[in-house]
Amino acid sequence: MKLHWLTLLFVGYICHSRCQAGLMKDMEVVPDILEEPPKELLKIRYDNTFDIEEGKTYTPTELKLQPMIEWTANPESFYTVLMICPDAPNHENPMYRSWLHWLVVNVPGMDVMKGQVIADYFGPLPPKDSGMQRYLILVYQQPDKLVFDEKKMELSNADGHSNFDVMKFSQKYQMGVPVAGSIFQSTWDEYVPELMKMLYGMNQ
Repeated sequence: MKLHWLTLLFVGYICHSRCQAGLMKDMEVVPDILEEPPKELLKIRYDNTFDIEEGKTYTPTELKLQPMIEWTANPESFYTVLMICPDAPNHENPMYRSWLHWLVVNVPGMDVMKGQVIADYFGPLPPKDSGMQRYLILVYQQPDKLVFDEKKMELSNADGHSNFDVMKFSQKYQMGVPVAGSIFQSTWDEYVPELMKMLYGMNQ
């Protein structure tokens, strides 16, 4: 009986990994943004009330607070957590690909709060009439605790957040394929002008 359940769990894991890989390709994440899909689906919970369903659409209001995330972590390892939008300012003309929304490095195990914050979290801010934007939260396993060249970014520093190349970043620190990740979408709502004014002093 135990072997039967282990077999079912293994088959379920393989099927889920293939489904995730298919979705990442269908949503043009692979190979445009990542060479390979994440190894595992990242569990993302916002506002401690709802879990992200991969590929689904949510409002900026729903995503304004830093989420809780879970993955299969080794407590003895260090990880990098990041969130990007590859569709800035829109999917048709992503001249700022990718926009960095969150970057925490040297995360011990799964304890993100004990990691080194390079870019504080801020939620989606799709421009009005920009259509749907994709957002990725990715987790990379580091080879060890590392010294990162990147300095702490101010939230108001748009230049520091734009044109973040996630593949170059992961290659630079020899982190390989993301060990976990998920993708979701968002489109403009009334919270975006409030966030733009708070970050950049701009009225959208």
